[in-house]
Amino acid sequence: MHRIDWKFFKRKIYYLIAVLTSLFLGILSSPIQVKAKEPVVIVIDPGHGGENLGGEYKEYTEKEMTMTVARAMKAELEKYDQVIVYLTRDADIDMSLEERAVFAKEKNADFLFCLHFNLSVKHDLFGAEVWVPAGGEYYAKGYSFAQIQMNEFTEIGLYSRGIKTRLNDKGDNYYGILRHCSNEQIPSVLIEHCHLDHEKDQKFYMQGEEQLKEFGRLDATAVAKYFRLKSEILGVDYSDYPVPETSLPQEMVSPDKTEPELCRIEVEEINQQTGEATVYMEAIDSDSYILYYSYSLDGGNTYTMPDAWPRTDRWDQSDPSYRFSVKLPFDEPISLKARASNGFDVWTESNVITIDMIPDPERLKEERKEEEERLQRAREKALAQLEENYPEMDNDDADGNSIENRNNNDSVKIILIILGIVLCMCFVSVFMSKLIFLLIKGNKKR
Repeated sequence: MHRIDWKFFKRKIYYLIAVLTSLFLGILSSPIQVKAKEPVVIVIDPGHGGENLGGEYKEYTEKEMTMTVARAMKAELEKYDQVIVYLTRDADIDMSLEERAVFAKEKNADFLFCLHFNLSVKHDLFGAEVWVPAGGEYYAKGYSFAQIQMNEFTEIGLYSRGIKTRLNDKGDNYYGILRHCSNEQIPSVLIEHCHLDHEKDQKFYMQGEEQLKEFGRLDATAVAKYFRLKSEILGVDYSDYPVPETSLPQEMVSPDKTEPELCRIEVEEINQQTGEATVYMEAIDSDSYILYYSYSLDGGNTYTMPDAWPRTDRWDQSDPSYRFSVKLPFDEPISLKARASNGFDVWTESNVITIDMIPDPERLKEERKEEEERLQRAREKALAQLEENYPEMDNDDADGNSIENRNNNDSVKIILIILGIVLCMCFVSVFMSKLIFLLIKGNKKR
């Protein structure tokens, strides 16, 4: 009878556990590859519905807009091979977020796409964004798709607000549709197409219903690329499309709540005539990218509306610096300050630059004109007084030459008087000389 070598057996067990653990961790850390079964089952969720109107802006209501986009997206996707498409609602009805996720589970969906439009509290934000689940494979699949979707958005000119996660107080997904879909083991994303209340985005939806349908076709193209679909009807084949790979996170992915590390400005030039100042600004956020910038002329008490910070050739990379023009008010001291936000709307303020008052060229011109008019009035008043004191002045005097002419006349008179005196003296001298000569001559005769 052989004895069991328990030490050897234990070493084998530990070795086996270590190998299995390594394999498991390797699987977790490897990128998610898109290998959906055929046919691909897609569920499209038009946001809101029924009494839940969603966002409202002027004559636009979000629940109606998402329905138009969803129907166009469904019609476009059904032109591809091996794909089945469902809508969570195809009428103006209200559904809970949990009901929508359960619907996708019942259809054995490969993905749920939730469609929305955005508004901001201060009506100062613009651009498109995609919200993805924060954990595990649902984050990886959502983020891989969202990169394709964001490329589609930026190609038509929409500004990218990025791909984001958001957590609630319990550390779970903040958005209910993402939370419930993850609970039902359905990959999902929430697509915010643009902001209804900002002029930069209004050109993408305000030109009629066809623009909303174009959004639907754009969304369908992103889905087709993600699942590598092909369509004989459309004449496209995305079988070899390079779907971005995203590694599985080891924990829930939290949004970046830290502010940008750098925000600095300097004034390069000021045009004294126009008040235009050229400002050089640096802004960097290593955790994400710079999203917006704005500036203040009163030291940060009030700021201009946020504007787009320049990007590189990629939507998720920002330039480290930017030059822009600022119109400075005349005749006011200026405390110039700027700020920059990252992809999660966290702001950093810059240094303050004090600028002395710039004189208003129009005001200076007006003041010069008033001074010339004042001098002219004084001159005219002086001439009027001269005419009153010297009524015998001729027309030349009336024209402003009286003083000069009078001076000339006085000079001539003085010269004539002097000449007369000299002549008289000469005459008297001659007369006296002759008289003296005669007296001398008479004395000699006597």
